Amino acid sequence: MVAVAIAVLAAVAGAIAFLVPGGSTRPVPVAAPSSSASRPCTQAGRATVVFLDPGHGADLPATRATSGGSQGIYSGENTSQGNEPADVFAVALDAKAQLERAGYVVVLSRDGDPDPARQTLWQKGLRAGTAMGGAPADIGVSIHTDLPDTVGAGQIYYDQLGGFRTNTSDGLTARFTDERSAALSRQYAQQFLTARQELGAGAIAMTPGHDFPAGRGLGSWGDIPIIMLTAQQVPWVYNEAPRTSANGLSPADRANYASAIVQGVERSLGPVVGTGTCS
Repeated sequence: MVAVAIAVLAAVAGAIAFLVPGGSTRPVPVAAPSSSASRPCTQAGRATVVFLDPGHGADLPATRATSGGSQGIYSGENTSQGNEPADVFAVALDAKAQLERAGYVVVLSRDGDPDPARQTLWQKGLRAGTAMGGAPADIGVSIHTDLPDTVGAGQIYYDQLGGFRTNTSDGLTARFTDERSAALSRQYAQQFLTARQELGAGAIAMTPGHDFPAGRGLGSWGDIPIIMLTAQQVPWVYNEAPRTSANGLSPADRANYASAIVQGVERSLGPVVGTGTCS
């Protein structure tokens, strides 16, 4: 009788459905009681794939995208100032380790600092669009910093329908047209905003896209980051956080930023908020 009861309980536990954002449910596998390992974070029976984009990493001239949502549009890459490339890469590695312990699959836009592959922005976007065995990642998260007194500090950008980039050389324009990604991106951005504010980030503005004027010499101008335009099937959350000083982020602020990324992902994709695990 005891064996039968245990079998019945196991069958019931295995069928438990977990509520996820948007009101839908999905089965969540239940770990055996004797196991201390956290169970996987899943989407429709597969691992959830998170694409983390620590910004910058190389100085590259603008080139024309050969595929993706920004096909035909010019973009390059730069190394930035204030220790930003190294800081955000450290934040990404910390967040990646925490998310992987929770059961997520995490893919980085670059594998070192500086970027050993020397990728342009559109090439990083293509990487996000194929991060899940050739399919798009479940979420894309850009990680940047800026000086505290600049307009860019404390911002979260999300996908917007109609967002565009136009080449300065030939006038060719590409637009963001994926309705699903735009809707999810805004929902996810709100979750990241909440996570960052609860961790003491202060005032944060949520805006659709970002202004890239022609005078910046980026190869194209418009109102959406190239990486988001390229990976249109990936709902994106583009974070800018204020630096501790002109020299970059302090160790404490790097750790806080990584925690905000982890909790933002958990709030957006589930199943557990703020714990660092899925169990």
